[in-house]
Amino acid sequence: MIQQDLLALLCQPYGLTPGDLQFVRSNQNHVYLCQRREGRGILRISTGRHRTPAQVEAELAWIGFLAAQGVRVCRPVPALNGEPFLSLRIGDTSHIVTCFEHAPGRKIVPEDIAPPVYEKLGDLLAGLHRHTRHLPADHAAQARPPWHESRLLREDVAELRGRLPPSFLESVADLMMKLRDLPLTPETYGLVHGDACLGNCFLDGDRLWIFDFDNCEHGHFAQDFATILYDSIYCRTLNQFADEGLNDRIAPLWAGLWKGYAAAAGPFHAIGALALKRFFLLREAVIYIHYHRTLDVESAAGSFKAGLEVMRRNVEAQQHQVDFERLAGMTASASA
Repeated sequence: MIQQDLLALLCQPYGLTPGDLQFVRSNQNHVYLCQRREGRGILRISTGRHRTPAQVEAELAWIGFLAAQGVRVCRPVPALNGEPFLSLRIGDTSHIVTCFEHAPGRKIVPEDIAPPVYEKLGDLLAGLHRHTRHLPADHAAQARPPWHESRLLREDVAELRGRLPPSFLESVADLMMKLRDLPLTPETYGLVHGDACLGNCFLDGDRLWIFDFDNCEHGHFAQDFATILYDSIYCRTLNQFADEGLNDRIAPLWAGLWKGYAAAAGPFHAIGALALKRFFLLREAVIYIHYHRTLDVESAAGSFKAGLEVMRRNVEAQQHQVDFERLAGMTASASA
């Protein structure tokens, strides 16, 4: 959390005081729920996490573009002086403060985990992918970096070098090299959310809203699917460790995702099993790195460390318990 005197300085340009803020979490950013005259909002404070004002400006530009197309995203809220965000350097630390409208509705709860909510997620993802194809070449959003220059795969790895096994880092580099050989076409590549998952969505009646575009980047549409598969399907259906029924639990949720995507005319029509597996393993690598950056792994519970060991072995061997061939076949059927 941020000290109160600094917090007061950072939220004042939005007409807020620390008393208007409710702490939500500190992970990649410091996030607060804020009470504005117009309603609830989210105040995000990025502190020394390899972000630049230009990157944030591009992120907000893409959100604004999507909102103008009718995609259910949370619009940025400008500061009182009209600036889209605040950039402030105090001592050796840079702070970038942004404010967003709060998504209507509620969080996804375990009772929602069934094919219908994944159909809604597929519909929402189709809108993101469809509209990014029409983003003008000179639009400010185009300044977001490509996926292989993500700080999650560069700065975070560099920060942890010496704490991560060399064989793990070699496998991550190999996965990236292989994935960079994929063709780039308007039907398969463009701006992607970068962290698409049910955890970054709210359910409002029968519609989903998506937020947290902090990791958006130029990438393959397959990345968004792999992230959803890892974060919102595999992890949601995993009973601590993989069992024989895991892939049977995954299949109907994956089918629902693609049913919604195809029905909403998403531009991506099929995903190869090998590409899906590699992007999935790269996501697992990012989560493994994240845990080592943010947690005291050595003092973690034994079961958690055992899970990390499984993740490490998966990435190093470039193998996984998920049946990617089965999922790729379902993808082709849904898009037919």
